[in-house]
Amino acid sequence: MKKFLSLILVLMMALTMVVTATAEEDWVKTPGEIAKWDREVDFLIVGYGLAGAAAAVEAHDIDPEAEVLVLEKMPRALAGGNSIASGQTFLVPANDEVAINTLKTYLTNCNEPNDIPEEYMNWLCNGFATQLEWVESVAASAGYEAGYVGGGPLKWGSMVVEFDTFEGSKFDGCSAHLRAIGGPSFENGGVWRCFDKAAEVRGIEVLYETPAVSLVQNPVTKEVYGVVARQADGTEIAIKSEKGVLLACGGFENNLEMQRDFHGMDTVYTAGTPGNTGDGIKMLMEAGAKIWHMNNQTQSGGFWLGIKVPEHEATFMRNFTMAGKSWIEISAEGTRFYNESYGYHRQHMKYMEYGRYVDLPHERALPVHLIFDDATRAAGSIASQWLSWPTTTELVMWSSDNLKEIEKGWIVKADTIEELAAKIGRDPETLKATIDAWNAACDAGVDEEFGRDAATMAKIEKGPFYAVEITPTLVATTGGAKRDTQGHVLDWNENIIPGLYEAGQLGSYVSNLYQNGVFLSEAMLSGRAAAQTAFGGKSEIKKYDTNAKTGPAWEGKADGVYTGSAENLHGVVTFSFTVEGGKLAKIEVTGGAENLYIAAADLATYVGNIVATQDISVDAVAGATTDCQAVTSALTAAFAE
Repeated sequence: MKKFLSLILVLMMALTMVVTATAEEDWVKTPGEIAKWDREVDFLIVGYGLAGAAAAVEAHDIDPEAEVLVLEKMPRALAGGNSIASGQTFLVPANDEVAINTLKTYLTNCNEPNDIPEEYMNWLCNGFATQLEWVESVAASAGYEAGYVGGGPLKWGSMVVEFDTFEGSKFDGCSAHLRAIGGPSFENGGVWRCFDKAAEVRGIEVLYETPAVSLVQNPVTKEVYGVVARQADGTEIAIKSEKGVLLACGGFENNLEMQRDFHGMDTVYTAGTPGNTGDGIKMLMEAGAKIWHMNNQTQSGGFWLGIKVPEHEATFMRNFTMAGKSWIEISAEGTRFYNESYGYHRQHMKYMEYGRYVDLPHERALPVHLIFDDATRAAGSIASQWLSWPTTTELVMWSSDNLKEIEKGWIVKADTIEELAAKIGRDPETLKATIDAWNAACDAGVDEEFGRDAATMAKIEKGPFYAVEITPTLVATTGGAKRDTQGHVLDWNENIIPGLYEAGQLGSYVSNLYQNGVFLSEAMLSGRAAAQTAFGGKSEIKKYDTNAKTGPAWEGKADGVYTGSAENLHGVVTFSFTVEGGKLAKIEVTGGAENLYIAAADLATYVGNIVATQDISVDAVAGATTDCQAVTSALTAAFAE
């Protein structure tokens, strides 16, 4: 009897431990655990990136009387998911049978050896080719328009193709973006900001700092009724959704445990939103969803080259094309390990190894340091000034001369190579030998070891010398639940889980190599599809008259000098705009010049182009987009009624 009671006690203790452990990570609750619903809505969307915003807009436009609610984990100022930190390109193939079939061949080759079902690929490519009219309608409702990468109106043939040796890569199409009507040719975060504005003008409600922490699911039928969400003050609310729950809350870039479990990474950070910690994947797993694309053959969006600093959770990115030439990267062994200057960003940081594209070797070479001298330090920013979360969303720009970052301790400085080695924990003799070998290659004009282009090579010889640690950094993951083309989440038997939808990066159809523009196109298409399924129809595409918005801001203004101010990443800048004979004749900086990082010659060229063309939609200066946007924003303010 004592043994029996002891056994019962042990079982009860074990059960208690299981229940306690489950309560700490309770990603699914049963309806019986909900004492009452705090809110009831028609459609509930979890995640306010591009997929969530597109779904909200479509749902509203199908039924303007429906109550659509969006839950967003991040505060208002940091919303947008990875969409706001992306390069803002969406892919538009021509809407004809030949172009669509050619694109299908190309994307199938990109996905090998992990193909998605043919019916999915057919739906995806047809959707990309036919959604432009809808995108342009939504954009117009928000005061935006479509343009092509490089500036100007949408133009066929202006396209970034990443793997041009693949069959199908010559499809007819365009790399497009969205920009404010009458604004600069490129806008940081333009696609996301457009859809955010479209949701705002429709009055769609977004609860910020309110992540979903549990799905509410019937344990027998598996139907999902709603979610439990945690508010900013820590209290939890239960929200019931009549037409189902859409998970559009991104991947697991900022969850190192999941990166180690699903990809084997030792150290990796995110260059996108810090909010992507795999919450949706945890809910989907516990709900019984079939999980796919957690690793693929590679991390589809690629490991980029990040610079992680203590003050920011997400990384800056090492500049794709370094202005200086006197620099190298070294591996854990203190030696060079690949051709550092090649344009890998053109293939989302893949390189060819044994006949296939794979991720760069950094994850296997850690720790990695960028080593450079004072000539490269002064030549230009070593970090991107337009791409990555700290810049696009937190509005922190890396300085053009790198001096602020040296002062902050983000860049290590030393008078000699040996001193630099000691400061970064490297063997001084090894690093000195590596630098000597590099300098000898520069003298010879040939990099026999890795084939770096001689035009990008210069000796590292002008002190002081500098080092900054480089880490793999993720722009996106594609793992999540398998979903069908209507947005339904599928279980392990490939049956629909009722009331549960998925869109965007979470459970993406991208299953291996990523083609530029696919993620944003997929986000819009899949978000819209989920809303259409939930509401049983499609929205009516509306036409908006934007002609009144396209004339120059100074049109009809009296001759004189007009003043306007705008805030860039570093402070307020004031400009004067002179109108003579009804035309814009001169643009000058009259205040806050110290807050501009654009070179004076580049600024003169940029404003000169505006005056010459009488059009503010001229191309922004590469690397100085935000300063160019400050000019156009100030101009708009100066001539506002």
